[in-house]
Amino acid sequence: MASLETSIPVDVGAQFGPYELVRRLGVGGTAETFEAIRRGPGGFTQRVCLKVALPFYRDDETFMRLFEREARLAAKLRHRNIVGVIDFGEFGGRSYIALELIDGIDLRTLLDTHEGNRLDAELVVLIGLDLAAALVHAHSPPPGSGFEGLIHRDISPSNILISRQGEVMLSDFGVAKDTAELRRKSSEAKGKFPYMSPEQLRAEPVDGRSDLFAVGVVLFEALAGIRPYEGPNDPATIMQILNGDHAELAEWAPDAPAKLCEVVERLIDPDPEKRLQNAADLIEELAELAPSPRVHKRLGTLVEERMHADRTSAREISSTVGKDAPAATTPSDPVPTDRTGASEPPPAPTKTSGRRRAPLVMLGLLVAGAAAMLLWRSSPPTDTVTEVATPVESEAGTEAAPAPTSATAADPVPAADAAPEADPATAPRPPRQKAVPPKPAHLDVIVIPWGDVWINGKRWGPAPMMNETLKPGRYRISAGQGGPSQTRTIRLKPGERKTLDFDLTK
Repeated sequence: MASLETSIPVDVGAQFGPYELVRRLGVGGTAETFEAIRRGPGGFTQRVCLKVALPFYRDDETFMRLFEREARLAAKLRHRNIVGVIDFGEFGGRSYIALELIDGIDLRTLLDTHEGNRLDAELVVLIGLDLAAALVHAHSPPPGSGFEGLIHRDISPSNILISRQGEVMLSDFGVAKDTAELRRKSSEAKGKFPYMSPEQLRAEPVDGRSDLFAVGVVLFEALAGIRPYEGPNDPATIMQILNGDHAELAEWAPDAPAKLCEVVERLIDPDPEKRLQNAADLIEELAELAPSPRVHKRLGTLVEERMHADRTSAREISSTVGKDAPAATTPSDPVPTDRTGASEPPPAPTKTSGRRRAPLVMLGLLVAGAAAMLLWRSSPPTDTVTEVATPVESEAGTEAAPAPTSATAADPVPAADAAPEADPATAPRPPRQKAVPPKPAHLDVIVIPWGDVWINGKRWGPAPMMNETLKPGRYRISAGQGGPSQTRTIRLKPGERKTLDFDLTK
C-alpha cells in the first residue's frame, strides 16, 4: 500500500480506512483531496471526494478542532443545492471528511474560459435562484434540524460548483459560523476581499445579508465580466467596498434586464438595511425572470464542453510532466468539494481571476487604504487612466498613443496660402478613443510531488495552478514546500497560454 505520509502519488487501490483511493484531485495548504470509493456488502459502492488533513497538522490541536467543526456544521445541511458531507473520521492519525463528489467544474473555471468572462442573463438568473435556494436552507433550516442556521461567509465563484446536468451547488463551509454563535460575538474577517461585505471587513457581527452581498458580487461578475469592487490592491478594494464605490452594472451589461440589474445593485449595497433582507426575498425578486427548465440543460452543456476541451489540455500537460507526476486537477475531473488552503491572487484591474483567501483585517491595513484613497482623491484630475502593472516588466502589446505636441519658436511658420486654422472654441472635438486593454495571458503551474506557487515573490496558492489569468509581461514564478526553492523567469505575450512544471524531488 502506498504511503500518504508525504503526500506522494498513491497507487490505485490503496486503502485509507474504509475508502479505496482512486486518484488525487488536488493538494491545498492544509489538506489534500482524493477521488475515493467506499465499498459495502452486496456490491455496494459509493464514490466520494475524500478530504484528508495534511500530516503537518496532525499534532495541531487547534487546526484539528476546526477541521472537525467544519465537518460537524456542514453535515447538518441537506439540500439539492449544497454539497453534502457523507462521513467524518480518522485513520492513521489523520482526520478526513468524505464529501459528495460533483462531476463538473466550478463557476470560476466557467467564467475564466467563457467568451468575455461573462454569461447571459438567463444563466445568471438560474445561478442566482439556485444559490438563493441553498441559502434559504442554510440560513433558516427546517424545524428539527438541530441548529438555527449557518452563515457561509466565503461565497465566491470558486466555491460554486456546476455539474454536467447544470446543477448549481454551494460548497466549502470551512469558515461558516452558526447563527447563534455570531449573535454572541463579532465575526473575524475571513473570506476573499472582493466578495466580503462591509460589516464582515469591519469584523462586526454578520447575518444572512452578508452572504447575500457576496451573491450579488458573484452575479455582477457573471453578468459584466468584472467585479463591482476591484481596486489595484487590497486596501483600495476594501475602501471601495466600505464606501460603496462601484461600476454601474447597467453600463457593463447593457443587454441584461433592468429588473435583474436593479436586484443585483441592491444586493451589493454597503448598507445592510438597503439590501434584500433574506434569501427568500431574492427568490421572490428573481421569480419573474425565472428561465425555462431548458436553461439547466444549456448550462450543463457549457460545462460538458469545457470539460471536453480541457481533457485534451490535461493530456498534453501530463505528457510534458512525466508518468510519475500526480494527476493535475482539471475541469475534466470530478470537482473536489473543498478548496482548503487555496488563496486568491490579487486580481488585475480588468480581470477577475484567482483564489486569494483573506487574513484578518488589521487596523493598519484600513488606515493605509484610507490614506491611499485620500491621496488619490486629492490629486488633480487628468484625462488618462493609470493602470498599476502587475508583471515585473509591463508588456502591454498595444501601440502607444502619439505624444502631444505644442507650438514653439522652432515650429515652422505656416505658408500664407495655408488653410486658416479653425477657431478652437467652435471647432468640433474629435471623439475620445477608449483604450483597449491587451488580451490577457494564461499560465498553468504543476509542482511534483506537491507544493505552493509564488508569483513575483508573492504566495499565489497551492499547486496545481490551472489557467491562471495574468497581464502580459515578465514574471518570476517560484515553487516550493513552505517557501520558494525553485524559480524561473518567463515572459507572457497577449493571449498566450504557458505551462511550467517544477520537480522538487531533484
